[in-house]
Amino acid sequence: MTYTPFLIANFATGFDKELQPWLLPNDAFTQLTDGYVYRGVVNKRDGYNGYAIGEDSTYCESRMVHKVTAEAYGTGDGSAGPYTHTAANLPLRRGTTTITAGAQSATDNSNGVFVTTPAGGTGTINYTTGQMSVTFNAAVAGAVPITVTYSYHQGLPVMGVMSFYPKNNVRELLVVDTKYVNKYDPATDRLIDVSPASAYNGDNSDFWGWVNYAAANSDPRLLFCNRVNGDVIQQWNGTTVTAYAPTFAVGTLNARQMFNFSGRLVLFQTWENGVFYPKRIRISGTGANCDVFDLTATGAGLIDIDDNTQFFGAIQNRNDLLVFTEGSTWVLKFSGNDVAPFQLQRIDNSRGSSAAFSVISYLNRTMAASPRGLILCDGYQVERMDANIPRFSFDDINSKYFNRCFSAFLDEDRDVYMMYPSVNVERPILVNENASDEILVTNFEEDNFCVYQIPLSCMGNFIETIAKQWQDLTAVQGFPDWNALAAKYNNWNAFPFTVGAPISIGGGHKGEIWSLNNTQGQDNPQPIRGITIVSKYVIQVTTDWNNYELGDSIFFDGVGGMTEINRRQGVIKSISTAYNVFTVEFIQKSIGEDGIVNAYTSGGMASRCIPLIATSKKLNPWINSDKKVRCGWMYFYVSVLGTPLLHKGPDEDGNEIDIADNAIINVSVLVGNNEESDFSATQFNYEVNCTNINEEIGKKKWVKIWINQVGQFLQFQMKNNQASTNVQIHAMMCGFQPLGRLV
Repeated sequence: MTYTPFLIANFATGFDKELQPWLLPNDAFTQLTDGYVYRGVVNKRDGYNGYAIGEDSTYCESRMVHKVTAEAYGTGDGSAGPYTHTAANLPLRRGTTTITAGAQSATDNSNGVFVTTPAGGTGTINYTTGQMSVTFNAAVAGAVPITVTYSYHQGLPVMGVMSFYPKNNVRELLVVDTKYVNKYDPATDRLIDVSPASAYNGDNSDFWGWVNYAAANSDPRLLFCNRVNGDVIQQWNGTTVTAYAPTFAVGTLNARQMFNFSGRLVLFQTWENGVFYPKRIRISGTGANCDVFDLTATGAGLIDIDDNTQFFGAIQNRNDLLVFTEGSTWVLKFSGNDVAPFQLQRIDNSRGSSAAFSVISYLNRTMAASPRGLILCDGYQVERMDANIPRFSFDDINSKYFNRCFSAFLDEDRDVYMMYPSVNVERPILVNENASDEILVTNFEEDNFCVYQIPLSCMGNFIETIAKQWQDLTAVQGFPDWNALAAKYNNWNAFPFTVGAPISIGGGHKGEIWSLNNTQGQDNPQPIRGITIVSKYVIQVTTDWNNYELGDSIFFDGVGGMTEINRRQGVIKSISTAYNVFTVEFIQKSIGEDGIVNAYTSGGMASRCIPLIATSKKLNPWINSDKKVRCGWMYFYVSVLGTPLLHKGPDEDGNEIDIADNAIINVSVLVGNNEESDFSATQFNYEVNCTNINEEIGKKKWVKIWINQVGQFLQFQMKNNQASTNVQIHAMMCGFQPLGRLV
């Protein structure tokens, strides 16, 4: 009996768990992780890189910092040194440590040594342990105080990514964690500490709401709030962060969220002089009274939401503000009357939100999340948006920490990201149970879903204002050759510096600042600080801070000396020091029979390979005929983007040379004979060689594998975690035939 071709093409459904698997659309995926479908094609997601890493100065980790000024180091003893000290706060940021003794000072050069200057000194510094030693050029008289100034990575979760719009409209990026504020400095491509003298008091549930709201004299200001008792609303004027000082007879003022609405500052869920109002909307005056909240200003006052549940989010939609309590959806409209400027109306009393910062508007549709489900509101009615994943809020999000959900949009992909703390999923080491570790991605153009495993706490958008030029790509800036450039940027399409280009910025749980959606890049490329050979195919690697995990595939490039690992990837087998020392094992084919023989000398980048997983529905076209299904073969219509990996192989003369790897889809077939069958059960594994015809990037072709498996249903899982290789799946065609009765 011949096989009947069964074509699955024009992928559009994406991640779908609406029905029993055999009732889903044929193109549906019951799991779609770190990949997405768009315009009929399955793709691997893009990578993320550190954003503020000192490209225009000296390299530094892309993490928030706090500056310590004049920490006591010691006193002079009449000699030039050496004088030693251990910093009180760790880890240190490279290129920020200055040791001062009278007129003499020495500053570290980002590579672990202090530079020699006419009135300076020399020495060493360990950025991880904080140990430092300096010998000055001249003797330091007895009792002369020696001090050290440095910045350190405090490792707190990023809770706000904000843009300030000054008069010249050249955006400024501010990021805030639970305690401190940093500003992005485009001149040095670094974050700098602009925190006020007193640290804030939030935790990882206290996101920062923010708004650009001009002063009465029209001077621009960025206001931001965190709804924490003891903290107050903050303001940034382009120079300093200070406490916002409204006219408010009651006393101090803080809020969960704030909006510039019809020329007034509108606050939601306030702390007023230490008293909490969970359902309050507080309204300022306007014009010359824009900072006045007392009743002396026309229209100033308050509205307490008439609901049994608390406020949980608001967002602007068209000319209105949509307001969510835990159980209801409301709309705040401008009345046109300055005495009573706003009217609050209920839209729906059966659906609301339980995470204030899950609320987001995109393309005139507002999304909000609660354990009851995900909803959409257009300003007039409320409907469920999760028909394809109806139990996602119940089954996939940790309800105990639901208020950690945070949403943002990536306009370049028409996507909305909702970060959430997962449940029943193995979590990264650095991410606690109460923190977000996965992202539900909603494509608002095609109305489908997928899941990304990126541990972010929050997100924001920024307009890039600087341009990287060819003359900037020098050895001093970290690009001594083409390999180093490729290791950093991966592909010209990923080149990030374009004036006026909108970029998406992710904030991490340890203060990381990520540039998201780097085309054809890997995750979190980090400079290598050292490599030692453990055995023939195993190395121990030291990088700057990273978020790599056991089992991750790590890609290497631009490595000096140990060139046999360039454009190879291996698997992390152990992590010695969280989060920067780990061992990697390579397969023999990748390195060759001799193994790793050359010593590491310098340079190189390590990055995490993105692991695409796409699992089809359970397939059996003959289930209505009481027949099992046999799959004899499968065709995949594929194309490959990116540059292939390398491995060792013989040339025509039998000499070992570097050879390009094939681009591979690993296909697992589940033979299911009951409803509970899943991929922890018996599988059969295959490889699909997707290498481009004549190595032409993006060239499409059909490839075939032989299956010959029989079951009540068959389910296919496709995986690819090769670096620099995005295998695009345009279609699948199975050769099916009916065989025997179901039972």
